[in-house]
Amino acid sequence: MKPLIGITSTKVSINPQAMGCYVADGYYNGVAKCGGIPIVIPLLEDEELIKEIIDRTDALIFTGGEDIGPHHYGEMPHRFLGEVFPLRDQIELMSVRYSLSKDKPILGICRGAQLINVAMGGTLYQDLPSQMKDSSQHMQKAPRPDASHYVSLQKGSKLFEIFQKGQVFSNSFHHQAVKDLAPHFMIAAQAEDGVVEGIESTVHQFALGIQWHPEMMWGKSEEMLQVCQYFIDYVKSQMN
Repeated sequence: MKPLIGITSTKVSINPQAMGCYVADGYYNGVAKCGGIPIVIPLLEDEELIKEIIDRTDALIFTGGEDIGPHHYGEMPHRFLGEVFPLRDQIELMSVRYSLSKDKPILGICRGAQLINVAMGGTLYQDLPSQMKDSSQHMQKAPRPDASHYVSLQKGSKLFEIFQKGQVFSNSFHHQAVKDLAPHFMIAAQAEDGVVEGIESTVHQFALGIQWHPEMMWGKSEEMLQVCQYFIDYVKSQMN
């Protein structure tokens, strides 16, 4: 049986009279290609209904998107803080905590990785260029499917197990990043400038956050598709 993989969404304006939910196609195409059934989770205000949706999925992917409101980790907004979506923050922070309370496998990508860290007690750099002066360019100018910098993988981490080597060449589209790591999480990957590129839980069965965007590369990179394949295979192995 194929696992049901819930994928979080944001809201976009379809036309001046209508709003709709949005998920980049890389996420659901990757899940389908790797043997899962992708289910887009709409951004609803009803937390109990969201919990019921989560209960019916086998795993979740928390997607990229807006900055996370800094009040969620005890800070005031930085002058270069980007767009924030309070409802999305509220629902997704709850969703991470609820999912991990059930020990449900979760994968966070870009914002999703930051979300996991904040939900579990960590903090973020609100703007890397101004707050981490020696950081490299993490908002690349190259096309989205193309890699731009190297990432070192921690031996013993899930990312090292996925790629079976200590370094990968990744893309990069973020101006925020993990600062203080949440309790019971480890750094799984770092860029050459020290920016955290991957985190994972040391106490949950599968809670992995990746700062780069492998889903943008899944259409052309079999290596990056291994992230999705590993996740789906793991979820399948845990199904009764």
